[in-house]
Amino acid sequence: MESLTKNILDKFCGLLFFLKKSKKEFELVADEISESSLRTALNGLSEESNFYAGEIKQQLKSLGIHAEVPENYPESGGEILPEHYELAEGPGRELFNICSFNEFSLKKAYNELITESIPYQSLKEIMIYQLNALTYTFMKVKTLNTARFVSYPQYT
Repeated sequence: MESLTKNILDKFCGLLFFLKKSKKEFELVADEISESSLRTALNGLSEESNFYAGEIKQQLKSLGIHAEVPENYPESGGEILPEHYELAEGPGRELFNICSFNEFSLKKAYNELITESIPYQSLKEIMIYQLNALTYTFMKVKTLNTARFVSYPQYT
């Protein structure tokens, strides 16, 4: 059985850290949202993050690899957005910015692993599926958040 390098294992631990972190953040945010469809989407995002972390840990465990979720991730600077990124302004900006920070961190963590030469193709395929699903869910949450503040003209 092939094994993972320490560098790759550290990246898995970082991914698990960001998945668990986003789970907690979106649970807290969902509790503050009164709009039911957005609250449901946020709770779904929280559950997805938790499920995906468990799925990755289980896959690693089945391969004989033990990955611990760190309390603090040394590269929490991974949450720093790229220079060209501007924080949203206006109604709903807090949730939009929280989503953007988490989405950026998770995409970065997933992409760093997906581009690695991981000897387990099935694990890589699971991560690609998870990344695509999370991207879709973030898009849905951002859309629902924006829709809260859009007024539709009344047709008479």
